[in-house]
Amino acid sequence: MIKYLMKKFSSFPLKDNPENWEIFNHDDYLKTSEDKKKKIRRSSCIARYNIEKDIKYSWMENYFLKNIDQKKLENKVLLDLGCFTGGRLLAWAENYKLKKSYGLDINPIFKTAADEFADEKNLSVDFRIGVGEKLPYDDNFFDFVVSTDTFEHVQNLENSIDECFRVLKPGGMLLAVFPQYLQPFESHLNFVTNLPCLHWFFNAKKISEKYFEILDERGESAKWYRGEKKSLESWEKLPTLNGTSIRKFEKILKINNWDDIKWIKRPILTDGRRSKKLIFKMLSFLFYPLIHIKYLDELFMGRICVICKK
Repeated sequence: MIKYLMKKFSSFPLKDNPENWEIFNHDDYLKTSEDKKKKIRRSSCIARYNIEKDIKYSWMENYFLKNIDQKKLENKVLLDLGCFTGGRLLAWAENYKLKKSYGLDINPIFKTAADEFADEKNLSVDFRIGVGEKLPYDDNFFDFVVSTDTFEHVQNLENSIDECFRVLKPGGMLLAVFPQYLQPFESHLNFVTNLPCLHWFFNAKKISEKYFEILDERGESAKWYRGEKKSLESWEKLPTLNGTSIRKFEKILKINNWDDIKWIKRPILTDGRRSKKLIFKMLSFLFYPLIHIKYLDELFMGRICVICKK
């Protein structure tokens, strides 16, 4: 039944979608000229850069700056944890007059793309390769640590939050937004299926098993986004997801001595371009009461979103 449903509502990644890092595994990138590779890297940067430049869709504007005066960012030192190819951070550096900007992610290609785009923009930004569980920075170093759609992917979220606390200055802030595990549209199975809520009704291990089977059946055409994995790693609940719930994250935040924690609660269907459509605005309005009910919030809150002050 699981496999049937996944195939019935099948989906495939686009090899030219700059939002997918897997485009760097495609032959269109690997087997082309250096000039073409650079253009593909730039397209990845510019996609997120343009989003942050548009106040209607900017993550910083829509999630955080309705609760923080943007002037508090001026002349401050900021880390983008999970910066991808750097476009979002470079837009922030321009928009908010940061004193110094740092970006960290796990793939050397991301750093290459980010450095190139920073040079193009004539911005001095420090991009590095690393993981959230061991940040390569001194204690009390940053005024802000910002992480967008990254914490659901780290292998050890507790350690990553510990590290964010360590590198923040006293009075510094962690701005974090990421989907909780039961968010219906964020199961990260979209390379195979666009059916939402599948993980509400079926065992995660069974879903993952069928997910890998379908990828394998697609053969060489799926090689660029399939990867080498055939099963879940020990830390995964679904492929690439650590399974963090709202309740689990609440417990993790209690471990460190945060001076203040502010939760920003918004229902599903309130971000992205589809949120501007009337039908989605109406539906999201109906979900607002549900996000304030314990346990139902796991299903109907758009994302975990917090501002934590050290």
